[in-house]
Amino acid sequence: MPNKFKRACKDELGLRNCGMGHLPAEEFVKSQWQSRTKSTFFLLYRVSLAVFFTAVVANSIVVSVSTEDWAKYFIYLTHWGIMMCMGTTVMGAILVARWYFHPEFSDKICNTEQMPRAFKIYWMMHNITLIVSICITIIYWGILHNEEMPVDANNILIHAANCMFMLIDLIIVAYPVRIWHVVQPISFGLLYCLFSVIYYLCDGTDKKGRPYIYNVLDWRTPNKAMVTVVGTIVLAIVIHVLMFFLYKLRSFLYERWFNPKTILPTNSTINLQQGKACDGISMVYGTDNRGFTITEKY
Repeated sequence: MPNKFKRACKDELGLRNCGMGHLPAEEFVKSQWQSRTKSTFFLLYRVSLAVFFTAVVANSIVVSVSTEDWAKYFIYLTHWGIMMCMGTTVMGAILVARWYFHPEFSDKICNTEQMPRAFKIYWMMHNITLIVSICITIIYWGILHNEEMPVDANNILIHAANCMFMLIDLIIVAYPVRIWHVVQPISFGLLYCLFSVIYYLCDGTDKKGRPYIYNVLDWRTPNKAMVTVVGTIVLAIVIHVLMFFLYKLRSFLYERWFNPKTILPTNSTINLQQGKACDGISMVYGTDNRGFTITEKY
């Protein structure tokens, strides 16, 4: 068991997992738990999630306008995060809808030997959105929230629902989490950090006129601000590792209880690629015998 664990860790940390390549590519438009090539339930789920986060962003903008701080809307990491949720889920819904309604697109994805660029962008967005959403929720409720901040519907939607739904999404989707991809949410966080520095140097203020966006990111005291930056990076790494193990748990449960087994005749010489559907061979019925397909179980 220890040797097996070491081999698994060595394989995961291999340089080939630094990039954005993954096959089969159709895992990005399928649920881990669907048994058919196309799932109406997964399509409806994807569209519903996209509509939900679009409504959350629209509501948060309306709230900002009503409280007369519209100009400050885009300075907060919370709003960056919720807009990432919207962008990620909308793109996911578009890709799944295209997979569902366009057979030529489905055939192209099933036969590709390289990840489509759109899938790479979507995967990166999902990696960033997942970790940033959880970090926002933890930091807000653990450090930033005080009695002056109302616990209303908008507050819960942008500081709690984002984390909850992205966690649920990780459990539902079929594609993996890679350890090395932690650099993506960290890079996003550093980009926001750079923005906050530039905003401070340009005499920017928060919605109450204070010379910072967050009190824990006050660049008048750079040492204190850097502690926040380093602490957030460490938090992101820890969360990302936890998400990796959650993905592994999801894969284990699927393989243990739901993964269809392939039945082939004893004289078959077929080599199945992991994760790819492939019909078995029947000496009587040819390749169309459903008794020998990967969709069947023992």
